[in-house]
Amino acid sequence: MVIRRVALQGCAKNGNVSFNFPEVRPTGNGSNRGVARHGDAKQNGVKILTKNRDERWLDISTTMIEFDGMPARLVSAFDVTERKHAEEKVQLLAVTDPLTGLGNYRRLTEALDAEVKRTGRTGRPFAVLLLDLDQLKKINDRYGHLIGSQALCRLADVLRVDCRAIDTAARYGGDEFVVILPETTAVAANLVASRIRSRLAADSLEPLLSASIGVAVYPQDGETIEALLRTADRELYGMKRCEEEPIPFICGTGNALERGGSQEVFFEEVKIN
Repeated sequence: MVIRRVALQGCAKNGNVSFNFPEVRPTGNGSNRGVARHGDAKQNGVKILTKNRDERWLDISTTMIEFDGMPARLVSAFDVTERKHAEEKVQLLAVTDPLTGLGNYRRLTEALDAEVKRTGRTGRPFAVLLLDLDQLKKINDRYGHLIGSQALCRLADVLRVDCRAIDTAARYGGDEFVVILPETTAVAANLVASRIRSRLAADSLEPLLSASIGVAVYPQDGETIEALLRTADRELYGMKRCEEEPIPFICGTGNALERGGSQEVFFEEVKIN
C-alpha cells in the first residue's frame, strides 16, 4: 500500500520539470516491520516531456529505507539531460568523419554488417557505390590543401543530397567515399551513380569536380564485405581507365556488363594547367 504520493517540481534551463511518484511504499507484512534492507537499490533512466514539450531525461533511483519502524522505498529523481546529450554527442563523433560530416570507417563497417544481415533475413540485395574524387592531388598542388579539403566537402554535400534516409554515405579514406544503398539493384544503383556525376558536373565552382564510381551488388558481386568492396574497386578503376580516353566508352568490368548496369558515360575533365 502506498503511504502517500508527492509531486516533485524542479527548475531546469529549458523550463519546469514535474514528476509524480510514490514517496514511500511498504514492502512486506507486519512480520517484516522494523527490518530495513539497506543497500537494496535500483536505478532506471526515463525520458519525460515538460509542459513546453521539451524532452528531459531523469535518473530514478529507488533505495530501501526504514520509515516509522517499517521497511519502505525512497524514490529520488535527478535531471541528467545534459549528461545524456553529452553522451549522445560523443557517440555521434565516434562514427563521424570530422572533415566532411559523413560517416567514418567505423560507421561504414557497422552499416555494411547490418545490411549483410538484413539481406540474409529478407533475401533482398543491397548495392554499394565506391567513389573516388578525380584529380585531388592536382587540385591540392595548384590550389592548396584547403581548397582540396573543400572539394572533398563539396562531394560529401552531393552525396547527402542524393542519399535517401535509409542510405549510408561514409568517407572510406583519403579521397574515397562509399554509399550503401539498401534493397537496391544494379540498374538502380547505376542510376544513382549517374545522378551523382551529373550533379558534380553541374557545379560551376572552381575547381571543377568529377568522380569515378564503381558499383557492386551483394551477394552476386561478393559474398563477403571484403569481396564486395574489391569488386566495386575494380569497377572504379575500370572507369578511371576510360577517363583517360578522349572518346565515350562503355565503362566497367565484365561483372557490370553481366548485370546490365553499365551505360555510356561522358566524363567532365578537370583541366589544371
